[in-house]
Order: sequence, then C-alpha cells, then structure tokens
Amino acid sequence: MMMALSRRAVLGGALAGASLAAVPAAAQTGGRYLASDIGALRRVLVHSILPGDAGFDRLDEDVIPWADSDMVAARAQQQGLIRLLKAAGAEVIEVADALESAIAATRRSGVFETWLRTAFPGLNVPAAEARAATVLGRDPSVRWRLGADGDYRHFADTTQATMWTRDSAFMAPTGLVMCRSASGRRRRENMLLRFCYAHSPLLNDIPIVFDALSEGMAIEGGDAMFVAPDLLFLGTGNRTDPRIAPVLARRLDCDVLSVQTFRQDFLRPSRPGLSTPIADLRALLLHLDTYFTLVGPAHALCVPWLLEAAHSEDNPLSRFVRGARTQGMVEPDEAEKALAMIRDFGVVTLWTRGTGQKEDLGGAKLVDHLRARGYRFTFVGGARPAGDEAAFGHFMDVVYPELRRQAANVVQVQPGRVIAYDGNPATRAALEGDGVSVDTFAARELWAWHGGPHCLTQPLLRG
Repeated sequence: MMMALSRRAVLGGALAGASLAAVPAAAQTGGRYLASDIGALRRVLVHSILPGDAGFDRLDEDVIPWADSDMVAARAQQQGLIRLLKAAGAEVIEVADALESAIAATRRSGVFETWLRTAFPGLNVPAAEARAATVLGRDPSVRWRLGADGDYRHFADTTQATMWTRDSAFMAPTGLVMCRSASGRRRRENMLLRFCYAHSPLLNDIPIVFDALSEGMAIEGGDAMFVAPDLLFLGTGNRTDPRIAPVLARRLDCDVLSVQTFRQDFLRPSRPGLSTPIADLRALLLHLDTYFTLVGPAHALCVPWLLEAAHSEDNPLSRFVRGARTQGMVEPDEAEKALAMIRDFGVVTLWTRGTGQKEDLGGAKLVDHLRARGYRFTFVGGARPAGDEAAFGHFMDVVYPELRRQAANVVQVQPGRVIAYDGNPATRAALEGDGVSVDTFAARELWAWHGGPHCLTQPLLRG
C-alpha cells in the first residue's frame, strides 16, 4: 500500500540527499557496522513516545481524531524495552535528541530553515522558534490551532509511528540504508531520519550507502534482515516493492533472498480507510519480522506451516478460510484472495550479488530453503502437534493469538538472549527449551499497533 509521492517528499528527499555531503569523509571508510541481525547489540536508535503523541493526521479520513489507545500505558510499556536495552549494555540514542542536535548544528547556517520549509511546509513556524518538539508535533501551540473563522486549522501531523524506528532505515555492513515508506504519512519519518543522519553529531559518523527515495520504490526496514555480511533477507509484496531486490543486490554487493509476503509486481497506491478481510490478513503478516526473526546463528523463530511448500494448501489458516467461505462467513472473492496469498506466502527467490540476476529456487518456501542449509527453527506457539484436528486447534488457540501479539517479533541483544513482548507463554517456553533466554516487558498497547521489539529498535552497531 503506497501513496503517490508528494511534492514535499520529493523536495525534502532531494534536500536531504544533497546534504549527505555533510557526512564526514572519515565515515565513508566503511567497516562492519552490522554484519548480521544477531550478536551483542552495542548501539541502537529508538523513539520514545509521549502520552500526548496520539494526534491527528492530514491523511486521516476520520470525522474526529482516533483516541482509542492508552498513551500513558503505551509509554510506560515502551520504557520497559528501553530499560532492558540499557541493561543488556546497549547505548540507546533517542530520535528526539538526534533531531534536536541536528537542528542546533544547522540553525545558524540556514540549512535547518531550508529543510523545514521543504520537508514540513505545513508547520508554518519561524525556523528560529522551531525545536524538535515542533517538528514532532508535540508543541501544543502547533498541534491545535484555530483560524480566523474560529475553526480548526491543521498544521502538525502525528509522528507517533516514528516509534517503529526499524522501518525508517536499517543498517548494512558498510553503512545505512534509508528507506522509503509505502505509506504517505510514514514517509515523513524517512525525511526526518535523513536530516538526523546527515547533521546530528549523534549519528553523522554513519554513511548512508543507499537511499531508496532516489530509486522511487518502497522499502520498509521491518522487511530487511542481514543474516551474514553478504546475505540480506527481504520480505516483499506487502510493504516493500519486489522490484527493489535486484537493485539492492547490485548496490549493496550482497545476495538478496526475497521472501514473498503478498504477490504483486509492484506496490499500488494505498486507499486510506480501506478495511477488508484480506487487509486484516496482510496486517497480521505485515513485515518479514512479524513472522520471522533470527534468534541465533542459523536459528530462526517463525510462524509454523505457512513457510513450508508442503503445507501450502493444508495449513490450519487455509482450512479456516475455506470453512468460513463454505459457511458464508467470508465473501467468496475475499476468501479466494486470502487463499492465494497463503498458498504463495513465503516463496523465496535469490538475487545474486553484484549483478542482481534472478535465480529461481523452484518454488521453495523460506523454511524449506533454510532447513536444507542447516537452519533450525523454533515455531511460534511451540511444537506442532500431529493430526489435522490437533494441529488446527493448536493454531487457532495458541499460534494465531500469539502471532497477533507479535510473538515472532523479537530482537537479540546478546548471544543467546532476546527481548520479547510479555503475553506469549507458549513461544517463550519453546525458545527457552531451545536454549534462548527471553527477557520480556508488558506491551498490551504496543502489540495492538502491529509491531514488536524488533520494530521498535534500529540497531546501529553490533559486536
């Protein structure tokens, strides 16, 4: 789901791209920032939400602002993650601090004023008065204004989604890959992070080695996962454009194993407010990291059945959809779309490093491909019971609820140790049974927004 690129996105991205020259030459020397999605986490970027962050957005279609979340509880829960990251020895950098320091570094030169006007023209605030809170929509004087007629005038969009820092960019072995969100509202995060990485003293030692805006194709960091210095796993078709896989193989000089989430040749413009059964299924399997993450060397945590070709038709989820269709619980055309998605879900294709040439892997799915290479797997919900009835009941009662609570979405902080959401006891027990220690934090408000600890963190350096 991708909105047409707006003029302000083009201008903001162009300016940020031009400003990359400000990155110190010493930072261009490369080195291994992050050779894999596992290893001791040394440095990480997060964005702590505040109780007042749930605001309004010009792209919303609601008659009144959405206010269903308990933001006080959500903040308290996210701080549980921050404490665990620090306890594990990671240096935690806040987006708000990086933005404030980038503003301070560029205010006198006029760079900040130019960026503010092009990237966030709707704010209509003098650059001399703007702070990080202004850009983030946290300044009360900007959030809620009345016009000359006494009625509401919209200036500041919510930046609550910035908390999912993984999506705006991800680290490669030689530097940062700036993403281009499939969502028009989330593309603001890409502009904001470009400015921070170019100018903040906290971040500008990191070179930007690929900028997706210049390619005109969407990619979100939750779909990207380096598993080795020369191998990138990339979820495609749902929030990441499949056409970008060969481009990354050439530009990052690595093999790219694309994993099909939803089958389409390119991402179509999104339609705000659209909600259908297939949209709900796509939200459940939103990014690669919502159904697959690494928890150790050649060891993955993932959803059962759906990533194996042998279960393309007889998996519990397809059994449910077919039964719901038969009994009139789901519209037939929506059921067919869902069944087609499940059937093709997880099919892998290899794009070779340097050339981006396509290597067909014979219809293998992700678990099939990795099992042949010696990977072992811990499944969401634990061991799969034998027999169709038992497997179906296990999926509906255990796997599906825990998958919805982001059980597969974990982040490794030390070898043999991951951070996960509380509330997924079967998956936690399975991980611990496979030798992985699990630190958890309460996250009832957070998992409802379709993201987990992996989404909430943007690793910058692993040791």
